[in-house]
Amino acid sequence: MSEPNSSWLRLFRESFVPVIIVILGLFLILLYVQFRAEYDADEVTVIDIQPVTASVSESEGETALAESQPIVASGANPEQQRAAALMAQGKWPEAEQLYLARLSHQRNSHTLNDLGVLYLKKGDATRALDFFKQAMNTNPTDTSVLFNYALALSRSGRSREALEGYRALLTQQPQHFEGQYNLAILLIKQGDQSAGINALEQAVQLANGERKARALYSFGLAQRELGDLSKAGKAFEAAIRLRPANLAARVALATLEPDTTEGRVRALAQYRKILALSPNYSPALVNMASVLNAQHKRRDAEQALRQAIQFDPQYVRAHTNLGLMLLADKRWQDARSEFDWILQHDSSRADAYFNLGRVAYGEKDYNKAISEYQKALKSAGGRYPEALLNLGLTYAAQKNFGAALASYQAALKAKREYPEAWYNIGITYLRQKNNAQKNELAERAFKSAISLRPDYEQAWFNLGVIYGDSNRDKEAMEAYRKALSIRPDYYQAQLNLAVRHAKLKEYGEAIRLYQTILASDESYAVAWFNLGRAYIESKQTAEAVTALRKAVALDPSNAKTWRFLGRALLLDKNADEAVSILENAVAADPVDARLRLELARALRQAGRMDDGRAELDKARQLDSKLRGVEDEIQEFDKP
Repeated sequence: MSEPNSSWLRLFRESFVPVIIVILGLFLILLYVQFRAEYDADEVTVIDIQPVTASVSESEGETALAESQPIVASGANPEQQRAAALMAQGKWPEAEQLYLARLSHQRNSHTLNDLGVLYLKKGDATRALDFFKQAMNTNPTDTSVLFNYALALSRSGRSREALEGYRALLTQQPQHFEGQYNLAILLIKQGDQSAGINALEQAVQLANGERKARALYSFGLAQRELGDLSKAGKAFEAAIRLRPANLAARVALATLEPDTTEGRVRALAQYRKILALSPNYSPALVNMASVLNAQHKRRDAEQALRQAIQFDPQYVRAHTNLGLMLLADKRWQDARSEFDWILQHDSSRADAYFNLGRVAYGEKDYNKAISEYQKALKSAGGRYPEALLNLGLTYAAQKNFGAALASYQAALKAKREYPEAWYNIGITYLRQKNNAQKNELAERAFKSAISLRPDYEQAWFNLGVIYGDSNRDKEAMEAYRKALSIRPDYYQAQLNLAVRHAKLKEYGEAIRLYQTILASDESYAVAWFNLGRAYIESKQTAEAVTALRKAVALDPSNAKTWRFLGRALLLDKNADEAVSILENAVAADPVDARLRLELARALRQAGRMDDGRAELDKARQLDSKLRGVEDEIQEFDKP
């Protein structure tokens, strides 16, 4: 065995091995390096952002704008009426057979129209369009056919032609409610909110009763989307007056309540009224769960979601929200069950794959997470910026920084204004330490994030980290102050601001900042440690001892804290206790050369010169280049 290894083993045998066995478990490597700027502990919370796809409401009548359904002609003929009844029951083959039999005897626009409706309901828009064209050729003035033809064009994705079709219908019959209503819905879906709302207002004037209530409800949804909550509320209230059993309008009215303590209370009261009218109304239960969750009533929220699923097992929105709640609670297996259920019923759901990726990431199964995010991207045709972002985070967790950066860049291509992507680019460069060029790239990335989102406090914080690492103290302090102006309880920023003051020997301000932190959180061990160091530097030794005792009590695994407590005790003329403290610390961490040097100093001041020289020799064996060893040797050699 080589001489260095023999020396190390001899040193280890001399270092209180029985004591080590008892207390070594208390002493772990501290992740936070005190008295210097650190990365934000929340640097990867973007893995928890709710993707757009996960929070978008399902396309259901209760939550989204919906077109009028196709119009069935049926007529007075008994066979055609029976066919229409079969179609309403979803018995497509039987209805189709009756219609085709009818068509073989008499070719008229009504039968052709209803066959078109049958195929449109089945999802075969191409075949539906063919029959609607035949019906129009048979009777060009049949407004039901004109309406259904425009609707089939809309469902085929031919929006421009559909708009022309609705307008042609309204030219022929200006009072056609369904045509006016669907024109409005299509305009809104195409992004022309102003024209769509005007068209909806006209639809409201054309109808009475239930149809008017439906138009008012849609008008309210459109106004809510535009942010005019007053007009939206009035529209929902008018819809409810016309049709008191309009549960969708009641739910929509409840959603207008502000996200405040009082607003949540009022919203819950409205949802409970809805459930008193219809205990099984799942949309109200799902929305109520969201409010309960915001009130931190997780058990009640989960119960509401499970009740919604019990009443409506196919309600995807309830399964999605339950999965997200379970995911937030880190109940990985239960969350996976919900998203798996969604995919069993619709394998094209990109958001379900995305959330399964989040589950796998939470379980630290990074390969599985990567696979799920890639499935989400494939399902979304490659344009899913949130999946790309989280894919990057997963690669970063594997320390595959090149792949992480590539994913973040791809996210920026998919979503140009994406501050979280820029932020994580900065974090990735920042993790690759000791490289000035990468620090420059990180700085640019954080500045890009801030340019898109000026209140991005974590980006300001990490910009402060970069400035501090490059000795740009004033800029670092300004960045930390900016982070604090956005989030006053951002204690890490306050801690690092205090660190900068201490570095500039502005100990009074540093102490004030540490005390402010500790007034809000007495369990912050790092703040106690740094406060103790600031007291040492400002010659307030008794206060330093008190602060460092607090730090040791909160974090007994930190050898550095023990070392400085020993130093503070020495400065406070309490050499015997300093020796006792440092001997215990060395017993727990026998290979810490700095601890042994501090113990040697304490032993010297306690008058135990031989023991002090022995510790000094051990410190030098552990680290021959340890700063301060030579100075201490000279102290021992003084007469």
